Amino acid sequence: MSGYFSDNINPVTVRTSEGVADIIRREILSGNLKPDQPLLERNLAQELGVSRTPVREALFALQGEGLVELVPRKYARVRKITPKDISQIYALRLVLEAHAAESAARYADSAAILEIETTLLRQKSLPKNCSAMEQANADLAFHAAISAASGSQILKTVSNQVLGITATLRSRFKYEPAQTKLAFNQHKAILAAIKERNPELAFARMSEHIQTSTDYAKGKVVIEES
Repeated sequence: MSGYFSDNINPVTVRTSEGVADIIRREILSGNLKPDQPLLERNLAQELGVSRTPVREALFALQGEGLVELVPRKYARVRKITPKDISQIYALRLVLEAHAAESAARYADSAAILEIETTLLRQKSLPKNCSAMEQANADLAFHAAISAASGSQILKTVSNQVLGITATLRSRFKYEPAQTKLAFNQHKAILAAIKERNPELAFARMSEHIQTSTDYAKGKVVIEES
């Protein structure tokens, strides 16, 4: 399909606002739709074979996720991530995920720890030519597994919402080999602290990891803007 989307869309799957939002979200996260790119209701509706109502509802939903910006009385556009956004996103992650790692060290059962280990193995097995989105998903799956192992449904739910926003950012750039290795080694250290049942160490190692990720992401955004 020419225009906004990178491949053929089955109209049956996108007639609802949720279906439309899924398609637009995927195209943003894959990088096919670029930051600041206008998203015109009429054109989107025509390409997807739906009315403008589900498109409008989808754009409002994506605005709430931080993916889309609505320009009053004009149009929507793909939202550009700024260094301030990164600071806010990762500040939330620092609070939530350090606590999740600490709680996982206390409460995670053997099945939860196995799931964390599994995500780490998937991350290690990623091919070097994987996409930024594939890399981000593998990385963030590790963090989601730790939140799930924390024993708190509220913490898991809120953390997953923040990780979803993080995926928006991470899908726009790929880690360089040195950063990939560093992140993986930090993940291993976090897992080791959880398996050792050392809450304080798990908290400290996750805090260090999130801070390292913050600094790297800020640098990437500055480079892209320059």
